[in-house]
Amino acid sequence: MYKLSRGKRIARYTFYTFITLLVAILVLGVGGIGVGTGMVTAIVKDEQVREADDFQKKLDGLFQNSYAYFQNTDKDGNPILIGSFRLEGNNRNLIESTQDVSPHLVNAFISTEDRDFYEHNGIVPRSIIRASLSQVSDIFPNSGGSTITQQLVKNVILNNREQSIERKAKEIILSLRLESLYKKDEILVHYMNSVYFGSGANNKNLYGVQAAAKGLFNVEVKDLSIPQAAYIAGMVQRPIDYNPFEGEKQQKLGLERMKLVLNEMLENKKITQAEHDEALQFDLKSALAKPEAFKNSYSEYPFIMHQLEAEAAEILMEKDGLNIATLSKEGKYGVTLQEYKKKVMTGGYHIYATIDQKMYEAVNREATKGIQFHKKTHKGVEGQEQIGATIIENKTGAILAFVSGSNKDFNENQKDHALNATNQPGSTIKPLLVYGPGMDQGIISSGTNILDEPIKKSGTSEFYKNANGRYSGIMSVTTALKHSINIPAIKIFNALGHETGFDYMRKLGIPPHPNDGESASIGGVTNGFTVAKMTAAFATFPNNGSYNKPHLISKIVDQDGEEIWNYNEKPVQIYSPQASYATTQIMRQVVTGGTASRIGASLSGYPIAGKTGTTNEYRDVWFIGYTPQISLGVWGGYDYNHKLTLNKNIAKTAWINIFKAAATASPNYFDKNASFTNPGGSLKYVSCLDCESITKYKEKKKKEEEEEKKKEEEKENEEENGDSPVTPTPTNPRPPTPPGGPGGPGDDLGGGGDDGGSSGGDDGSSGGGDDGSSGGGSDGGSGGGNDGGSGGGDDGGNTPGGPGNGDTADSETLSEQDTVEGSDSSTEELENSSSHKALRRFA
Repeated sequence: MYKLSRGKRIARYTFYTFITLLVAILVLGVGGIGVGTGMVTAIVKDEQVREADDFQKKLDGLFQNSYAYFQNTDKDGNPILIGSFRLEGNNRNLIESTQDVSPHLVNAFISTEDRDFYEHNGIVPRSIIRASLSQVSDIFPNSGGSTITQQLVKNVILNNREQSIERKAKEIILSLRLESLYKKDEILVHYMNSVYFGSGANNKNLYGVQAAAKGLFNVEVKDLSIPQAAYIAGMVQRPIDYNPFEGEKQQKLGLERMKLVLNEMLENKKITQAEHDEALQFDLKSALAKPEAFKNSYSEYPFIMHQLEAEAAEILMEKDGLNIATLSKEGKYGVTLQEYKKKVMTGGYHIYATIDQKMYEAVNREATKGIQFHKKTHKGVEGQEQIGATIIENKTGAILAFVSGSNKDFNENQKDHALNATNQPGSTIKPLLVYGPGMDQGIISSGTNILDEPIKKSGTSEFYKNANGRYSGIMSVTTALKHSINIPAIKIFNALGHETGFDYMRKLGIPPHPNDGESASIGGVTNGFTVAKMTAAFATFPNNGSYNKPHLISKIVDQDGEEIWNYNEKPVQIYSPQASYATTQIMRQVVTGGTASRIGASLSGYPIAGKTGTTNEYRDVWFIGYTPQISLGVWGGYDYNHKLTLNKNIAKTAWINIFKAAATASPNYFDKNASFTNPGGSLKYVSCLDCESITKYKEKKKKEEEEEKKKEEEKENEEENGDSPVTPTPTNPRPPTPPGGPGGPGDDLGGGGDDGGSSGGDDGSSGGGDDGSSGGGSDGGSGGGNDGGSGGGDDGGNTPGGPGNGDTADSETLSEQDTVEGSDSSTEELENSSSHKALRRFA
């Protein structure tokens, strides 16, 4: 539990002590209430006396609906409606009189929240004193001080939740004034319409008792039984903690609270002993509403509306001067967010989204019907393969479209794999954390040579290993990223400095965990990230190194037609334009001949750069790519962290299909003639990283070659002198690395040539395919199709990759071993690292 600092404890003590004295004057002071009220009035002298119309306008806000719109307009130029935040007409979830409500619910509220409701004039001084004393001492523990009238003022009339003497004084004055203008039952009705009850069976927020009755128990509010009414009334003070749909713990707490309410009702003579005892036998689980009872309960676009509600609530929070980070630290974020979601729903706002309707509908149609998803049962739980995708406009950070999952019914599963769910990034982190910063800091350039060799994990005697079990010697930075080799990434990250790299992550909106260390450079991070945040981070590269925060809302207009907020955040320069362009040029090669060559082959008309990523046992697979105009990120996996076994290429397949669907629907965002802007200038040229090691490696190789040459000469001399014939061994001063499987490895890991192959393909293996394998498919396998054939997949591993173009392992990890993507180290090695115990687990 969050512990208040000494300063805050003193402030709280002072505040409640003053309130106690203030209300004591109301009760005991000379002239009684007259003097006390005068003192309160003096404190709030700037508060205008509110007339009935002022209160009515606020209370009518309970009946105001808010609406959301696409960025698109109709033929008349009007914005196209996404949906309303509440249902219209007779289903608007509001009651109009106490006759619309079960008398059991009225009795439960009166007994629990305000026994003297029909007797007091808006406040109960002794209750306020008891509540204030309970905050500074143990004299009256758990004492509530607010009447139903005061709660209504706090819920509806006052707009913020600050704790100050002035605000408390306003609350007292407004409660007294409200009581003078409205009848008791009118106040009670408005109160019951204003209360928040958490979320219901369909995950929709419940405001008002009618919504609570339907959302929790699927009954009309007038038909609530005694235990149902007691449960609902008991939720008022802690709606999230008592929400039965949150889990077993919350159900237990909720039932305990229900029993207290029943005891209060019995003591207040609102129920008999027999009714009390019968209600205690209430079977909560069987009484709860079922999700399938709520079809089409949100809007035609429930995932959009759900996200807009949350983002708009945070915008209004910040507009009121609240700091989200501070609220989170103090444990107040969840409750405050729900309060502001209520404001969004009932404030009469018009919220304009960045979503392109045509693009959104096209990509979700493709995700539902155009991609094959397999199902799998794990530990008795059946799950379907899922994807999450986000399309972002590079120059603004505006989210144009997203896919929350495959074949998702919002009423049954609200998990949003695009904007909310966090997953391990695999090697997609490398350009953001390693190569981009390395270019920007002058540690590396695209042609920098680096030695791929065994290196020890920091602080241990263990060695990192590449997935194929081999080390390839000297290679360029371009080759290392193109084929997602891990050792170079770790070396660059260590040379850069961990904190320097992590600072880039923080600025990109994907902050590291305090426990993250060098294994973060190859995807071994403690916490995962959302697809939206990762995609926005990648969008920095085509935007000349400037980062834009991903966002769904462009502006908010209030019920009077006044624009109260618009998105105008300035881009933040993260990488230099030259570093961004250089990193993009390497990631172009990832698509044209590296680990994502199938994407380049399928979309050859478009300028695309990007990076693949996988995690242990294919639990997460990624591709995040971009054009000069947009960035598209796709994650694939399961809801519950199962291994992908049948469709390991799902992220690439989905990326291709979604890209095509989006380009067809909204071609203005997909210009084939666009090109990545060369900013001019140049980066610092760095010939090698850890040049001393490279020099020693070359000397060692030269010595080995000389010894080999000497042996060959001795054999030749023996033959010339008439000794027994010996089968000649072909002279090869730099023999290629032996193949690890049919066709040999294919990810420019040959044994010599410019990048380590003996005399061969474009990247240096003997006999070369385009990427260096000996009989090669375009990605390095010997009998291969576009994605690797039998000698390896995109990363050139040493196990057969299967037929090309199929659902084979053409991602970085070519081995079925437990590896973090590409040439990452094994699961056991990474899990044993003292600086990194958790590689993933945010599904």
